[in-house]
Amino acid sequence: MTKFIKKFLAEEEFNDNFNTVDFVKNTLVCFSLEEKKPLWKLWGYAYNNPRVEHAEIIVLRELSRFLGSNPTKKDVKYKITLYATYSPCLNCCEGICKFITENKDNVIINLYISKFYNFHDYDNKISLKILRQHGVQMKMMDLEDYESCFYYFVDPNKRFQPCEELDIQCERNEIELDHLWSEKLDGNLLRRKGLNSAVYFASVDSSPDQDINAFIRLQNDTTTPKKDEQEQESQAKTPEKLPPMKDMDHKQRLKRKLSFD
Repeated sequence: MTKFIKKFLAEEEFNDNFNTVDFVKNTLVCFSLEEKKPLWKLWGYAYNNPRVEHAEIIVLRELSRFLGSNPTKKDVKYKITLYATYSPCLNCCEGICKFITENKDNVIINLYISKFYNFHDYDNKISLKILRQHGVQMKMMDLEDYESCFYYFVDPNKRFQPCEELDIQCERNEIELDHLWSEKLDGNLLRRKGLNSAVYFASVDSSPDQDINAFIRLQNDTTTPKKDEQEQESQAKTPEKLPPMKDMDHKQRLKRKLSFD
């Protein structure tokens, strides 16, 4: 089973997946949906189903099912928080954009990322920029984020023990993402290797509505990306430190839940 609703993640699983030292083939996404703090309406975690479905798509389907069976008033905003072991690939970015467009009046998404997936691939880079334009608040996880994720999804009574050089790798990841936001990417064409898998996005400078209408849908391409290809590419040299990104306000983090039931 790839999806676990209202289940705690084992500490060993957390450490094996949410670390910045070892290469991990699977993608793990912890998620929560809340309406009125501090209670969560829905929470859990999901793994990718190898060569079948990505973890992000599994989570989005569960969230869509919940929102569809729990209609809300137009002025109600759900806050969706995702902690992902890898940044979303092109396919998952498209899926998230579709989800936002279908629920744009009712959802806000905060995405915390542990590691980059094939970050130096042009398609993945421009996909993240388009995802940001659709209102997704993205942030590379720092120590505080790891502690929060551990508290909410593993064990609220234990202290998170960071792996070696966590702070160093977190800083590198933050620098990489800051550079991406300031980077000028030429052209609007996204091509992913594989049969019938070309995808066109509208200009990065256009509005989210224009972008989403410009998608040429992927044709039955739900296979799991080969993360082996990004093991070496994702470890870029550390450039000069940039100012921290301002997209997320740490004061708006998740509050303690009243119950884990």
